Amino acid sequence: MNINEYSFSSLFGKHTAADGKQFEINEIEIPIIQRDYAQGRKSDAVSRVRERFLDTILDAVNDSRHLTLDFVYGEIETDKDTKYSKLTPLDGQQRLTTLFLLHWYASKKENIADEDCDFLGKFTYYTRPSSRDFCMKLVGYAPDFKSVISKEIINQSWFQYQWLNDPTINGMLVMIDSIHDKFYTTTNLWQKLVDNQCITFYFLPITEMGLTDELYIKMNSRGKPLTPFEHFKAEFEGMIREFDEKTSYKINNRFDLDWTDMLFPYRGDNNIIDDEFMRYFHFVSDLLYYQKGQPLESDEFKLAKSLYGKDNPEASTNLQFLISAFDCWCGFDIDEFFDKHFSGNQYQSGKTKISPNITQETINLFKQCCDDYGEYLDSRRRKFPLYKTLLLYAVVVYLQNKHEIQENAFQRRIRIIRNLIMNSGDEIRADAQRNNMPVLLQETKEIMLTGVIPQNGAYNQKQREEEIAKEYWLINNPQYSDELFHLEDHNLLYGCVSVIGLEHPENFKKFRELFNNCSKKSISRALLSYGDYSQTLDWRWQLGTSNERNISTWQDLFHPSNKRKGFENTKTVLNAMLSSIDVFSDYVLDEVVDGYLANPDIVLDWRYYFVKYPEMLSDTYGMYFSFKDGVYHTLKMHTSERLNGRHWNVFNLALHNALNNIYSLGEYGDKLRLPSELSIDCENDKFVLYKRNEEDNMDYAIKEFRIENENGIDVADRVIYGVQLVNQIVSDIDTYLGTSPSVLESPIEQ
Repeated sequence: MNINEYSFSSLFGKHTAADGKQFEINEIEIPIIQRDYAQGRKSDAVSRVRERFLDTILDAVNDSRHLTLDFVYGEIETDKDTKYSKLTPLDGQQRLTTLFLLHWYASKKENIADEDCDFLGKFTYYTRPSSRDFCMKLVGYAPDFKSVISKEIINQSWFQYQWLNDPTINGMLVMIDSIHDKFYTTTNLWQKLVDNQCITFYFLPITEMGLTDELYIKMNSRGKPLTPFEHFKAEFEGMIREFDEKTSYKINNRFDLDWTDMLFPYRGDNNIIDDEFMRYFHFVSDLLYYQKGQPLESDEFKLAKSLYGKDNPEASTNLQFLISAFDCWCGFDIDEFFDKHFSGNQYQSGKTKISPNITQETINLFKQCCDDYGEYLDSRRRKFPLYKTLLLYAVVVYLQNKHEIQENAFQRRIRIIRNLIMNSGDEIRADAQRNNMPVLLQETKEIMLTGVIPQNGAYNQKQREEEIAKEYWLINNPQYSDELFHLEDHNLLYGCVSVIGLEHPENFKKFRELFNNCSKKSISRALLSYGDYSQTLDWRWQLGTSNERNISTWQDLFHPSNKRKGFENTKTVLNAMLSSIDVFSDYVLDEVVDGYLANPDIVLDWRYYFVKYPEMLSDTYGMYFSFKDGVYHTLKMHTSERLNGRHWNVFNLALHNALNNIYSLGEYGDKLRLPSELSIDCENDKFVLYKRNEEDNMDYAIKEFRIENENGIDVADRVIYGVQLVNQIVSDIDTYLGTSPSVLESPIEQ
């Protein structure tokens, strides 16, 4: 190709191509097949592009430096008789129109002589007669620059009101005002544009490209707007060209060939890859921001300039990372890669389990990123969360260095990284108060490149210590490796096996069989029959929930945390049960419970009641609150953190069920309502009978019934005693209803 560089003014006239051929351009005419002038539209997306474009030109003009605006393609038609040559642009209409308006503005603002700017009259639109007439009238008009220029133009006698229906004219008026806002204080603008030729572009005649009219029509469908991606691509390539033309050329080829081919299988419903490219571009660029501990930039134009522009001393390094992060996915089947190394909802030997994204079923992290990165489910939850950013980064590091990392090493290292990530929920932060991402990314890279787990860092310290211990343990116990990895992938553990411990490999498989084959309620009752496996969290304490779908409670119990106390008790009780049972089923666990309850020497502590009366077990968060007078006075919470939600006195609840639900029980720690105005409440060492005073609508305690105990432990089953007590009260209800008000105690407000 014979490509020469021109400014807007120098494009007019006679030229000699690089191959020695002569050509001339006497006029530039935007043909009827072209769409309207779009850079003056008022939409947010176009306004942003317009601002970036003018800012780029303004910076170049003010700094008196050279700026090249990419390629302009077009066909030159020469009249055989008059030898008059007209250029009809194929690509570059928008840039040429903006440059025409900028030169017009400079000529009028600086009072340039007509003969020096006569080329402005050789630029016109043929899309509509109104556009053509407006360009002709505009060239001959000079505003006084005392008010908004577009309003001055509209107020001229030659301006026809119906022209406001022409999108091109409207766009030009908007652009003229924008140019005025940007360039009003710029001096010697005409000299810099025309004499110094600060702003140029490459021009290639369409005949040089061998393009057909059919392709011309396809590429210039009327009304088809430039996408934000096309604007970004052009500006990004131009920005790189300012300091590294060779790399700019490389990126341009990657955009059009390798990266497009790589991304095409993941194109959106619109059948283009624009959005997918930009999401992955943001992912890679955000990694660079994270690594430097800098706040992220959502505007891709500002982002590109900040990271890859000539003013950043690390621009070249950043650019090479960007190119490598795209190139590393080229030349192989990406879906096949993820299918080979990762599994979804079930364990597969030799693979690492990762959850599909919440919005899709694929385990292909790259596709998830292209589909969801930067998007939110709500105001806080990311569709592609930070933990997956770290996991995908680990994969990128491997692909960038796979010539140095053996495949089996990658499989082991990605599992270690997965384990650390999934057990560092509190540590993976990137907010203003705490941003651990720089250290997390560095640790991830170090593990992937070397296989060495740092002794200290940002990942959860307990999990780090466990992963280090596993490395040494596997050296001496290679026969258990698959069982260990299978256990790690269980959805209650996700890498953390501390609740079993490496010292109990015989229980690895049993844990999976227990929680895969048995109901959560049966498991909780059986565990309590072996011992107290509860954990305390501030003023609350917790057991595993009986809800089959809510597994988060069990996950919390099985992961050590500085916020909780009692993890070692959970571990001890769990291993005791696993070690004593060979085959797990609900039937087997029910036998364990029956044997516990049939023991004549059973201790009637709180565990006994929770085992015998399963309604006490929570089906929500497994959370409980016990009053200071003792654990027999306990509320089952319906929320995880507050008592102002629904809750029940567990013994009132058991008594309510034992009485076949014939009496009413409320949801906010209420007493059990008996006939008439009576109610009964179970406290730590007594039942208290209340009577309602209708005058003030208050409950007053009228009698206490002590529960026999020794050293704070019940001597007899208080629920059975409560049933007998309620039946006795109801059978002799007149006696209690006739209780003299003089013996009433302090009222209880309802």
